Formats: sequence, C-alpha cells, structure tokens
Amino acid sequence: MKKHFLFLIIFTSSILNSQTKLTDIQKFKQVGLVWGLMKYHHPDVSKGKYDWGGIFLELMESSEKIESQEKINVFLLDFVRKYNSKSTSFKERKIDNSKLFLKNQDYDWIDSAVFGVELTSELNKLKINGNIGNFYAKVSKLTRMVSFENEKGIKDFDLNNKHHRLLTLFSFWNAMQYWNLNKYLTDEKWFDVLDGAINNFSNANSKVTYEIAKLKIVAKLNDSHSMGFSSEVRDSLFKFYASFNVKIVNDSAVVNRFVNKKLAEENGIELGDVIVKIKNQKISTYITSTFASLISASNSNALNVGLSYSLILCNNVDSINVDIIKKNGEVVNKYIKLYEKFDFDAKTDKTDIKDNFYFVKPKIGYLNLGKMTKKDVKNAFKQFSSTKGLIVDLRKYPKNLTASDITKHLLSIRKEFIKVSLPINAYPSVCEYDAEAPLRFISDPFKAAASAKKYYKGKVILLVDRNTASRGEFIGMAIQQSPNCITIGEQTSGAPTNITLFTLPDGSEEAFTGYGGFYPNGQSVQRNGLKLDYRIIENAINYDSNMYINEAVKIIELD
Repeated sequence: MKKHFLFLIIFTSSILNSQTKLTDIQKFKQVGLVWGLMKYHHPDVSKGKYDWGGIFLELMESSEKIESQEKINVFLLDFVRKYNSKSTSFKERKIDNSKLFLKNQDYDWIDSAVFGVELTSELNKLKINGNIGNFYAKVSKLTRMVSFENEKGIKDFDLNNKHHRLLTLFSFWNAMQYWNLNKYLTDEKWFDVLDGAINNFSNANSKVTYEIAKLKIVAKLNDSHSMGFSSEVRDSLFKFYASFNVKIVNDSAVVNRFVNKKLAEENGIELGDVIVKIKNQKISTYITSTFASLISASNSNALNVGLSYSLILCNNVDSINVDIIKKNGEVVNKYIKLYEKFDFDAKTDKTDIKDNFYFVKPKIGYLNLGKMTKKDVKNAFKQFSSTKGLIVDLRKYPKNLTASDITKHLLSIRKEFIKVSLPINAYPSVCEYDAEAPLRFISDPFKAAASAKKYYKGKVILLVDRNTASRGEFIGMAIQQSPNCITIGEQTSGAPTNITLFTLPDGSEEAFTGYGGFYPNGQSVQRNGLKLDYRIIENAINYDSNMYINEAVKIIELD
C-alpha cells in the first residue's frame, strides 16, 4: 500500500513539474496581446460595448498568481469565450491582395504553439473576423485619417499601480500594431519590442522612470513626427542648458549662435568653435548612448535636428565636459557652464535669410519658402520670370503655403507627385495603397497644380536639409515634378504626411505619421526622405553657412 501511495505522489509531482513555467513578462505579454486582438477584432468589443480599459485592469489582477502556460491558456480561453454570446456574429473578412497593402499584418504570435489548440482556434477566428466596429479606431470619410476619439484616458490613473502602467503600454502598442501604416518600416520588428517595454513599464516606480519608459517605446516607431520630451524628463535628465546653440555636422557640433552672448563669452565660446567630444565620447557615440533610445526619429539626420540648438549639451548638473577645436586649430578640453535659467538675446543668427525673395545674381532668383505667403510667391515669379535659374529654399518650414501655391508657377501640366496608403474602416493591420484623395472632387491634394500657358522654364534648384520635414517634404515632392528641378542637400526628415494623435490612459498624447507616403514610382519617402540629385556634405572646420546657396549658383551657371 505504501509503495502505491509513494508512486502516486511521484506521479502527481511529475505532472505538476511538467507544466511550463511562465515569467511575468511572458504572462503579461500574452494577456496584452489577446486583450488587444479582442479590442480591434471582436464583433462586440470593437463596438465599444464594454469598459475595455477597466477590463484590462481586472484581467491583470486575476492573472497575477498564474504561473504556468497551461493555466494561462485556460484563463485566456475562458476570457475570450466570455464575450461570445448567442447574438455575437462573426463574419470572415475577404482581403484582395492585389488592392491592399499587407506589410503591416503580423499575427504570427497566434500560431506560436504556446496557446494550445482551443485557444489558438478562438484567436484565429478573431483574426479573420470581418464584422468589426469602429468605436476604438474610426477612419474619417472626409480626411481618411484614423481617429481614436473615444480614447480619453482613465479616471484616477495611478502611475504607482503596475497594472495602470501596463495598460498604457498595451493601449499604445496595440494601437500601433493595428493602425500604424508605417509600422513595417521600424528598425526593430514591432512585436519584438514588447519584452523590453514590459520590463520598463513594470519597473517604472517613479514619474520620471515611467515617462522614460513611454519615450523608449515611442522611439521604437522610428518616426520623426513622434519626437518629444515630457517636462519631468527634461527636469530630471536635461535640466541645465548651454548659453549657445550648435549644429551637428558629421561627427562634430559647430557653435552657430549665441543664445546669451555674455554668458557664452564668459565660457570662452566663439562662433565657429567645433565640439568634437562630449564627456570624453565622440559626438556620434554620445548621441547613441544618451539620446537615441529616447527620441523617435525616422533617420539619424532627423535625430540630429532634435539634438541641435542646445539639447545635445543639456545635462542634469550645471556643467559638462567637452573637447573643442578652436579657430586657430588648438584643441581645448574644458567644462562648459550650464544654466537652469538665463535671459535670451534677440535672435542674431546670421544664417537666417531676412528677405522672402531676392536676386542672388542678375539672372538668378532666390525664394525662401519658410517666410513666404501665396502673394509673395506670385510676386516673386513675376520678377523672376526671365531669369536663368531659381533657388527654391525649403530648409525652413513653409507654414503659409500649399504645394499648389508653388507648382502652378513651375508645371505646364497637372501631375501626380505622391502616392499614399490610407487606413480602412474595420480593417485592422491593412491599408489601401495608392488610395484616392477623399476630397478629390473638390481638389486633389496628391496632384501638383499647373499652368499650361505661363510657367517658369529656367532651372529650379531645390534646397533641402534635415529641417525639411512633414509639410516641407510634401511640398518638396510636388516641386520635384518640375521638369527642370534639381534637388540638392542632405537627407530630410522622412515623415512627409499628416500627424495622427493617440491619447494614452494617463491622458497624455502621442503622435505618429498617419499616412504612408511614396513617390509615384512606389519609392517610400517615410524614413528615407526626399530624393537627392546632389548631396551636400558640410565641413565643421571653417563652417560655411552659405554653402547651399553657393552650390546652387554653381549648378545654375554650368551652362
């Protein structure tokens, strides 16, 4: 009898030990994935019939003591089936591969062999369901932008509550998983960022560490429209500022403007000084170690925009060590004094062009689109109609202009200049490529305006750089359709279309690029930036702020 009892104990123990142990990260991930799939794919849940944020918190609380894969499978299976009533209507969705853009689809996790047969079957039923509501993500008929208007945050959000923090993570991650049209372009596969993000949010036991966790997950989008720091992060990590601005050139930072001249001179700083090391690290190394994980940028050039001015020199103490090459070639290692507050001088940046448009030479005109209005453009083209060439400067944001304001003076025929991918109502993870503009019957914004009779026939030199972003890139794509356009400069921001906002459970907002943007030949502009005919490579030593214009003049005068 004792032998049989001993055998039963050993047998039972072996069964218990055979269950697959789960880490907290694995468990939280599986709960968050299933919850997100239900949110955007379930016939009833997607219609907003439940307090889905509150249900996430309950789900996390109930799963806390589950420690095995087998038990979490049973738990999640019960959870999914709980919301399937007799009135729940599933309908298989049909996807036409020839018309839709499918690169953002990623449901491989469902068939990862950890969920078991029954749960996997239920999740696949959700994946192919076509009866989906638009409560949580609705595509506007007028703009074709996805709206998350019913995401309003939760009352009494408590960042000290781990489950609240994880709700922030999974709300954002799932919104991007199913509705970010440029997700396929991220450096790291979006699914693969989850483990690290779960760890960051789980352990974010202060306001600053929580905000840093948010920055890190947003940075994984590699989207220049998603840049931004909270005040808590600035006050904690970057509280003290330099009294001058810099421009990052190659692997150096050139001092290009005094913010407070008196303080800068007291620090022994001169315009044209070249900072080659910060905290004994090369500039590129320092950027990677200090900023790259916190700032979302489509490319490294866009990241440098975010770090120019004085941010790269900000610190959490009131000084920072740098190596500087002075104008006489001397290399100086010193500590620069940083300040929490100081008075700003009137802007005296010599690189700013004060005139909207002017003659560079008798036969060469210059247009600064960052300062011009529609009326200015019209007057400029009247003055420049007989010139040999035009320099069109897009290095400043063209806040007062549309693409048509410029192209109607440059093109003889109306031309498509951009293809876009647009989200589709009730089609998570799928978008329409080469979609038609929603208000095209009034005016098609994807086609450049033209004048068949009167248009400029000289050379057009388009100047672009890292500051050419968003609307600037959109307008630049239109200008490039001019038959005589030559684009010179450096890689642009790589975010050419509109911004979409998502409200997190804590009430804060995150931005991302809402459309996909492509040239007419299908080449993506998102992340890549505008096509260049000639690349300008600036030098930090003896930095020439007029290099772009000088190079443009040379090209115009070649003939």
